[in-house]
Amino acid sequence: MHPKVLANPALRQRYGIKELPKNRNWLLGVLIAVVATWFAWSGYNAANPAVRSELVSFEVIDEQSISITYKISVRDLSADHNCAVVARDIDKNVVGEVTDLMPADSLMVGANLRTVAIPTRLPAVNAGISSCQ
Repeated sequence: MHPKVLANPALRQRYGIKELPKNRNWLLGVLIAVVATWFAWSGYNAANPAVRSELVSFEVIDEQSISITYKISVRDLSADHNCAVVARDIDKNVVGEVTDLMPADSLMVGANLRTVAIPTRLPAVNAGISSCQ
């Protein structure tokens, strides 16, 4: 229908148009805004976790130990943190595990470089970070 027909009450009556159509686009706009806000929030939180760790290197020391060097970045410098680091054998079995405790006063802003020796029960071929909290 032409906009002039919709705006004129006499023409609306002539053509049987009871009332002007309601604009419900605001509901769609609110829904899109809520979904976009949720995506932005979840994307930010996924990109900036509370604790982020990255393996730098590992070195086999001898048949009973391996050394791991890793970086850790944390958001909350006032809390104590810990990382579980593991040593694995040729068949990917865990042959050693150590929990590296980091008091709050030992952490700095940015990446903190840590080196930990892991005692093993069998010869290890690699090491990794199991989890950080």
